[in-house]
Amino acid sequence: MTQSDSQVIELSFFEWRAQVAKAARGAGLPWGHAEEAGWAADWLVHRGLPAADWVATWLRGGVGGPTCPVAFGVGLSDCCAGDPASGLPTVPADLPAPGLLLPFMWRCASGGGTIALRGPEGLAARVDAMGEVTFGPGWAGVARGWSLWRDDAPPAAPGRLTPRPVVTVALMKILAGLALRTMVPASEISRADAGAAVSDND
Repeated sequence: MTQSDSQVIELSFFEWRAQVAKAARGAGLPWGHAEEAGWAADWLVHRGLPAADWVATWLRGGVGGPTCPVAFGVGLSDCCAGDPASGLPTVPADLPAPGLLLPFMWRCASGGGTIALRGPEGLAARVDAMGEVTFGPGWAGVARGWSLWRDDAPPAAPGRLTPRPVVTVALMKILAGLALRTMVPASEISRADAGAAVSDND
């Protein structure tokens, strides 16, 4: 990594969310899941969590498939939306960037209660209905042998929120490169069809 790649850039929340969504789509996720990825990354940044690191880990490991944290998170949200009292799904083995699950756990907890991730080392993380995240000794960079539980723990104290997303130049290059895959190649037809169909001049 060059020195310039390690430098950081401050983004607006909208830029961060849009860049992650476009990169996720370029990496192969359906648009709906890609937009959920952007929302999840935005949710994490608002809570001062290392969203950029988790997104970079996820994109380097490849998206989609049975161990995609975003795809699993979307399924978790659907499960809770259909029946909040239903059983929680099994967390896939060796799931990378498990931090991306936290926003989807909050969706399940937002109706009341707390959702927790537990592993062989004990509590990994819990998210309460207010969106506060508490990490335990079992937290790790990969979910191995973890399961989801409904927890009756009291709400956590409000945490410090970060002002704006800060990402490295290296991650921005990854996001921009994947986002380019969503673009239409330049051609005579694409140039002719560009712009509005009617004039917006008054």
